[in-house]
Amino acid sequence: MSNMFKQCKTIHRWLGIGVTGLILAGCAGADLALDDTYVPYSPSERYPIEYAKGPVTLQVDSRPGALQVSQVNAVAGFARQSMSGGLTPVNIRRPAGGGKSARMAQEIAGLMMQQGVPQNMIRMGTYPAGASAPIQLSYVKSYAHTKPCGTWDQDVTKTADNLQQSNHGCAVQSNIAAMIADPQDLIQQRPMPPSNAAAGSVALEKVAKGETTRTQSLLVNGF
Repeated sequence: MSNMFKQCKTIHRWLGIGVTGLILAGCAGADLALDDTYVPYSPSERYPIEYAKGPVTLQVDSRPGALQVSQVNAVAGFARQSMSGGLTPVNIRRPAGGGKSARMAQEIAGLMMQQGVPQNMIRMGTYPAGASAPIQLSYVKSYAHTKPCGTWDQDVTKTADNLQQSNHGCAVQSNIAAMIADPQDLIQQRPMPPSNAAAGSVALEKVAKGETTRTQSLLVNGF
C-alpha cells in the first residue's frame, strides 16, 4: 500500500513539473512573439511628399460679349500660370447655347497666344448650357503635396513617453512641397545639358593635370 502511495506521489510530482514547464514555455513564447507592425517615426515618413495632378479652372462671364479689363488681367494671368511647371493643353469651353460666347472664346484664345501659349496647345470646345453661361477655362497642373496637418490625437500634457507627437514636422513638409518648382523632379531627374557635361569634362582634365580650376580659384581669391 505504501509503495503504491509513493508511486502515485512521484507521478503527481512529475506531472506538476511537466505542467509548470508547459506554462513557462507558453509564457516564453508569448514574450518572444514578433511584432512586425511598422510605425512611422520621422516626419518625412508620417507626411511623405507625393506627386499629383489636378485641374485648374477659371470661369469668364460671357454676357458682356467682349473681355472687360478685369477679365483681360484674369485670363492673362491664367495663361502665364498654365505655362509654369510644364505646359499642358488649355481647354476653352463655351456654352453650346450660342449668344456672344463664340466671339468671346476666340478673343480669349488670342489673348492666351499673346501671353506665349502655343496655338496647338489650345483646345476649343462647347458644353451643354444656355447662352448666358460662363466660358470655362481649364488645364491640368502637376503639384507636390503631403497629408493635411492638424493631427492632435494626443494630449501632450498627459504623455510621458518622450516621443514625437503625431503632427510634429507636418508644417515643414507642407512648406517644402509648396516650394518645389517642378514636381516632375520627384519622379525622375532632369537630363544634364550638354554644356554642363562639357564644362565638367574640362574641369576633370585640369584636375588630372594638376592645374587650378575656376572653382578653386574663386575659393582661394574670394571672387
